[in-house]
Amino acid sequence: NSKKNVQERLLIPVHMMKGPKTNKVGDLTLMELLRMRKIKLHVVPIATPSLAFERSVCGGQYSFAAYLAARYAADYHVMMYVDGDTAMIEGSNKTLQEILYNRFFSKNASKCAGHRIRLIEQYVKPEDESIDRVLQCTEEVALDKDKWKYAMDNCHLKEGHIVARTDSIWAMSVHHPDTDMNFVPDGVEDCITPGNKENDRYFLKPDEFVQLHLRNRLRKDECVCLLNQ
Repeated sequence: NSKKNVQERLLIPVHMMKGPKTNKVGDLTLMELLRMRKIKLHVVPIATPSLAFERSVCGGQYSFAAYLAARYAADYHVMMYVDGDTAMIEGSNKTLQEILYNRFFSKNASKCAGHRIRLIEQYVKPEDESIDRVLQCTEEVALDKDKWKYAMDNCHLKEGHIVARTDSIWAMSVHHPDTDMNFVPDGVEDCITPGNKENDRYFLKPDEFVQLHLRNRLRKDECVCLLNQ
């Protein structure tokens, strides 16, 4: 049947096709094979809202994070996943771009595929749930040295979110980057610590930047936004 198909030109032998010559068919790249077969691929990106994946908060969060990595990783060098009710606060005069470059690509880079962000929580009381009061809370924690130190020492209550190199992540899982070590660049490591134990290599340091998580549910009495009047 194969010989008959070839004779009737239903199947075209590789040696009769126009295109780049190779020593062995097994050496063909996908691009060469597509060119020889005269196949053109058209990729149509479709942005999808998180609600399309799951109606529960956690279900949508985890599936949407993985989707974001798959959809946008090719467009950027670094991707960050954070909650919308958090503020990113730099602990120095460096910009966020400078901090990420130093962590991932400078001569003193950590050589990690991804990093965990320290998440500092502050409870916002019902009477303070307005835009102006929430912004005041953020400003006071960030600029008041005593409040900042107290929050750093006492209010790192839950797992923070992540920032990762896009050439190294397999997927984003909200609180850690999933990494396939078969496909990362030479020298890059999966630096996730056992039991999420904090260290300064995997976790971003307070003098780099942290997430300030403002929430309307109290988790620890000491971590309340006490606003100056």
